[in-house]
Amino acid sequence: MRKVALSLVTLGILILSIAFYPQYVEKPVKDGEGPLAVYLDPSLPAPEYHSPLDWWQANHKDIVNRGDLVKADCLQCHDPVTSCNNCHAYVGVDAILLAP
Repeated sequence: MRKVALSLVTLGILILSIAFYPQYVEKPVKDGEGPLAVYLDPSLPAPEYHSPLDWWQANHKDIVNRGDLVKADCLQCHDPVTSCNNCHAYVGVDAILLAP
């Protein structure tokens, strides 16, 4: 009887771990599709320091944290709803909020 109970508990844990296994979430992509797509206004030219884009995406937090740029500089071109907070939610950092 003890082996049956232990087997049922093990089977239950296995089923629950499969049912609640983390699902793959698509990475936010510039001009991509779906709810995490990053949209940048095409009428605004990208500054030279944003090139290459892959480097900028990986290192912009260091530039902002060092104080080379402040949030107000970024918000002149970026809309937090469509270009900042999708990535911030994906990586689990604080959302960018506009001052009232």
